[in-house]
Amino acid sequence: MTVTETPIRAATCLTATTVMDRVRTYAAGLPAAAPEIERTGRLPAAVLDGLKATGLLRAALPPALGGVEMTVPDITRAVDVLAEGDASVAWCAAVALNASLAVVSLPEEVFTELFPSPDLITATVLPPAGRAVRREGGYVLSGCWTYGSGITHADRVVAGFQTADGTSRIAVFDAAHVRVIDTWHATGLRGTGSHDFEVTDLFIPERHTFELVPAGSRHEPLHLRADNLALKMAGVPLGIGRSALKAAREILTDRRTALPRPGAPADLALAESLIGAADAYVYATLNDAWAAQAAGRAPEPGTTALARQFAHRSCREAVQLLYDAVGSAAVYTGRTPLDRCLRDVLTAGHHVASSERILDQVGDLRLGGEVIHRI
Repeated sequence: MTVTETPIRAATCLTATTVMDRVRTYAAGLPAAAPEIERTGRLPAAVLDGLKATGLLRAALPPALGGVEMTVPDITRAVDVLAEGDASVAWCAAVALNASLAVVSLPEEVFTELFPSPDLITATVLPPAGRAVRREGGYVLSGCWTYGSGITHADRVVAGFQTADGTSRIAVFDAAHVRVIDTWHATGLRGTGSHDFEVTDLFIPERHTFELVPAGSRHEPLHLRADNLALKMAGVPLGIGRSALKAAREILTDRRTALPRPGAPADLALAESLIGAADAYVYATLNDAWAAQAAGRAPEPGTTALARQFAHRSCREAVQLLYDAVGSAAVYTGRTPLDRCLRDVLTAGHHVASSERILDQVGDLRLGGEVIHRI
């Protein structure tokens, strides 16, 4: 472990309102960085510095560690606002927030050792693709992980591995130890830099590893429950949809007397309704789930997963409608974000958090099947 950052643990005066205000201001400037993000396939240093300055990376940390403790609906809205500015930034920010999983699993002094600043950026890949053998005081870890979103600019890595006896654990280590494999040549979300990465014979002290236990099996705060941390991904398609809607409306307004085709206004209105319906569904279910948990009740299984999947499906349809409504102008990436929005929403929709399989799982659950933890 190489830790060179200066510890930052002073009490923070940030509030959820302050963070949201900063996120909105920051997101408004992100479209200007889009060409560089697309061209380089990663987030530029200035964009990362701006993200850290919003305070959003502290959103799920307790105040004692410099955190803000925002609610899950608020965190999702922040990701949503970021995605309207740039989907790759929003995706990387959402993934970085998963560092909070270590808060409830590690002693505070160990977490502080690993994360001397609450604004460090983390790449998180939880499936146990790594393999480790026991050594005195820890594990020797080797493995190759896929879809390492943010790995090109991460400070820390949180990665799953299996021990020799088949037990799954999570390791936290410095991103400087990884070898990035250039695999992320994707249609959308290009700036996430979601490359494969590997480590070979890396010693991990045992105190820097933990077991990911089922959510709710201990008394962690609601915003630190693993299942709640997953809910924020619904903000990504909503923000992409709004970005596309804004761009299409501006283009069609300028061409109102000479529209690309007669049905363009109706498509614009339909797209707006699809995005609005998804927004209402997502935040209604998030607020209901949060309120239920705050009252000590278990939320209805599968509802937030359905809303998240619906958001991806509806926003994908909406962006396609807007792309077609604008006509040939949509294909020019330098003139409009519509092409990028379409590619981003298609790529995001293939993530496990929004896959079509969710419909089968929740449908089976409604018919008396077993609860699947990850939905």
